[in-house]
Amino acid sequence: MVSAVLALFLGQASATHVLIYKDNELLTSKVNLAAVAKPYTIVVDGAADSRGVESFNVIEVEHGRIRISEADCPDGICVRQGWVSGGLIPIVCLPNRLVITFAGSNADIDAVVG
Repeated sequence: MVSAVLALFLGQASATHVLIYKDNELLTSKVNLAAVAKPYTIVVDGAADSRGVESFNVIEVEHGRIRISEADCPDGICVRQGWVSGGLIPIVCLPNRLVITFAGSNADIDAVVG
């Protein structure tokens, strides 16, 4: 159990680069959260669904952290996840098919077993 907690802690400390995907396509080059000098926002618009409604996500990037601040998905789980500063758990908006993953020295880890 201690090794699992330690691996999660170390993963959070070392993963400062993020990749943003929409519909399994890379939207941005690798973003280095540690190098962000001025906060900025990324708006990701999606294609219309079967009802003709277009999806959107608003991503806020600051020094050392990232979050989805707004989304039109029905559950809002991605927004409630809040600020994330690294680690093994991505930010995911399943209804809008948006994924923000962390890449770093622990990016090759497939699983953590305690």
